[in-house]
Amino acid sequence: MAHLFTRWLPAALAAAVLASASAHAQRADENAVTAADDAFGTTVGSQQIGLYDLEHVRGFSPRAAGNLRIEGLYFDQQTYATNRCLVVEQTVRVGLAAQFFDTPSPTGIANFTLHPTGPANGASVLVTRGPFLLSALELDGQRVAGSGKGGVGLCYHAQSNFDIDLARRSHLYEVGAVGRWRPSPQLEVIPFWGQVRGREHDVLPTVYINGTDPPPAFIERLLPAQRWARWGWSETTAGALARSVGNDAWSWAGGLFLSDGRYPVNYNDIYDDLRADGTVRHAFDVTPPVEARSVSGEMRLLHRGGTGRHMRLWSLALRGRNLSRSFGGDWFRDYTDEICTVSVANACRVRIDDFRAIPEPTVSFNPGSEDHVSQLGLGASFEQRWTGRGSISLGLQKVDYRRSIVAPSADPSTFVTTRQHSTPTLANLRVTLNARHTTVVYAGYTRGLEDSAPAPNNAANAFATAPATATWQVDAGVRMTPHDGLQFVAGVFEIQKAYFNLDTNGNYVQLGHIRHRGVEASATIAAANGLTAVLGGVWLRPGVTLGNAAADPNGGAAIGTVPLLLDANLDYAPQRWGPLSAGLHVNRVSSRPAGQAQLGAFETVSVTVRYRTSLFGRVCVLRLDADDLNDAIDPMIQPSGIVLPEQGRRLALTATVDL
Repeated sequence: MAHLFTRWLPAALAAAVLASASAHAQRADENAVTAADDAFGTTVGSQQIGLYDLEHVRGFSPRAAGNLRIEGLYFDQQTYATNRCLVVEQTVRVGLAAQFFDTPSPTGIANFTLHPTGPANGASVLVTRGPFLLSALELDGQRVAGSGKGGVGLCYHAQSNFDIDLARRSHLYEVGAVGRWRPSPQLEVIPFWGQVRGREHDVLPTVYINGTDPPPAFIERLLPAQRWARWGWSETTAGALARSVGNDAWSWAGGLFLSDGRYPVNYNDIYDDLRADGTVRHAFDVTPPVEARSVSGEMRLLHRGGTGRHMRLWSLALRGRNLSRSFGGDWFRDYTDEICTVSVANACRVRIDDFRAIPEPTVSFNPGSEDHVSQLGLGASFEQRWTGRGSISLGLQKVDYRRSIVAPSADPSTFVTTRQHSTPTLANLRVTLNARHTTVVYAGYTRGLEDSAPAPNNAANAFATAPATATWQVDAGVRMTPHDGLQFVAGVFEIQKAYFNLDTNGNYVQLGHIRHRGVEASATIAAANGLTAVLGGVWLRPGVTLGNAAADPNGGAAIGTVPLLLDANLDYAPQRWGPLSAGLHVNRVSSRPAGQAQLGAFETVSVTVRYRTSLFGRVCVLRLDADDLNDAIDPMIQPSGIVLPEQGRRLALTATVDL
């Protein structure tokens, strides 16, 4: 730790300079449970609660689909990580909450809120130890202009050994700056810039199921690793947004954003075809240096009209992206026959706990491919509201989507360009009805044009990108607020998307369509006695329609879906406890498919204890997180077939000081 803190010292001094006697509390009171509006997914700092997140919403990934927003404006993220120095909160919006975006999306929407600038100068320091070997330091500071018209926030964040299930050793740093400027009472401008850089060493294997056998129990962080296997990344996120402020009849907002990811030669250790006897095929996929870069943004104009109990809202939005990314050219080698330890039906296999060292290979790369996407959409919507009665909204968006892939031909010295052009018209319709003054019933229909996740690294065309495809969703539900501090939300949904997975030849292609039907519910309670509860559940039924049944090695069985997920988060801070508060998290995962096999249900129980005190006259909060007290190591299966066991019992201690 000593050498890490030596590197962090200059940033610590910079943060201290930003502080003043009139310090403004920044981070000590962060609490995802008390900040959540519902149980559908909220992330505040390092705290994450709820049923959904950026990668999992109703069985799909909003990030992979391209359904991210920065302060409500379209953002095409090409980096793997979200810079915590820029984003203070992430919220997943589904159902009624998602319908009120100008252009709702079938896979749900994840919205990023940038770090705010408070009314006074201030700084915060966060130090974390755990879980396992993780060490982290985060420094936040803000400086407010003397005129009061704006300010700037700066952040530095460093971590070591944070990816315990992906690599033996890892480290990263994040830096970021967010400015806020109010040149007039009617205008706000927010520029920002951030970067994430990291390295991982002794990369652990990525384990894939075989689609037939249930996976045996194992602990990911205890698997063998090769000393020379490593990853690296450098990711930049930047942009600016501006918006009108006030309640005038006309309002507007616009933003332009950059997302840039650069990745050097990365070594991917692959355990493929995991069987119940604990044997696999062992291979390495080494990727050449690749880059993904996207410039995206949105301009939106809104007009409010009407009188009395009638209101009409017209909106016009222009959004687009220009994306370039490289992939392919990998070096691949299957080591199974060379290090064979088990023979099954005259075929070589390797045990999952085989710790023999493999010499670092000399790799050579093939020519890679370039993927270019240009997308522009012009949309208009109209909404009629009847105060206290309901509303109806209709939106149309015309999209121009162009994609070209430049790939090597059979002769590696020549390249072939494949082009795709489509101009779909996307529609959305929403109706709400105020059944009572505390009850809103809603229904909606949405069509979208969404991306899919790239090919996994065990595919013959590893990391190949999939084209954007048409999707649709219908949903309906009810929201009830019987009184302040109590809200219930329940809804049903059906979503259809293109189904991409590996065919029998190992190529990542579209095999058909996948449809998810489900029921989701949320209850939030904020009681006067200091109890806050966020309770949620989702019941999901997937169905796959194959274009060619023989092409799917999983026989049309959906992978990576959990039929029933229940999640409960409690926070209790009664006045009689003084500086002490406690939290409880209980999560239940039902039995679920792993290809043609079935995995058993499991639960995790976690406890959080907070203690508020002072350090050198400054507010200090100590937070102890004891996760998975029942030590579950049950496996979760991703849609790509990756096996990710639960981490088991673990502790983390965080100290936050507001300077």
